[in-house]
Amino acid sequence: MKLHAKTLVVALALAPAFSFASEKKAEDAKMNDERLVTILHNTNQEEIAAGKLAQEKGTSADVKNLGERLVADHTKADGDVMAAADKAGVKPNPSSLSAHDKQMEQTDKKKMDQMKKLSGSEFDKAFAQEMSRDHDHMISMLKDAKSHVSPPIRELVDNTIPVLKQHKDLADKASKSANRGTSQGRAPEPVKR
Repeated sequence: MKLHAKTLVVALALAPAFSFASEKKAEDAKMNDERLVTILHNTNQEEIAAGKLAQEKGTSADVKNLGERLVADHTKADGDVMAAADKAGVKPNPSSLSAHDKQMEQTDKKKMDQMKKLSGSEFDKAFAQEMSRDHDHMISMLKDAKSHVSPPIRELVDNTIPVLKQHKDLADKASKSANRGTSQGRAPEPVKR
């Protein structure tokens, strides 16, 4: 009897967590044209701002080039998003975002606010690593969303993923060069004999 009571107490304590997790999964699975267009539009705006920040604060050529590419590609991508949205008969609508989407936007905003406080190689390293993670996450999300959207939005996704992969590659390259620069700055070169 005591074992059953303990099991019941544990089950009741965990029920809200399991319920929340299943609701979150169900909510996140409900991707549609309007929600994806809103996410993409917001992300493009964030990436344009991030690219401008990299051009302003970056010290390495790789980070500055990544910033320039982010501004150019995400400006074009936002036009593509709006054109695809028009074809699909939707517009960006913040009320279509899930609680998880909104939480992710806040997290990204906080990360960029923290990034603004960095400078020099510290900025380069953090920026490149963050851009790599963000683009990897976005590629994964788009692959998952693709089967839940209409043909015009699916075509947009197909055209967007290769550009995001290029951005991730550029961010990885910038991260490697920033890490090389950091390690070289800490350890003196061996004396040649």
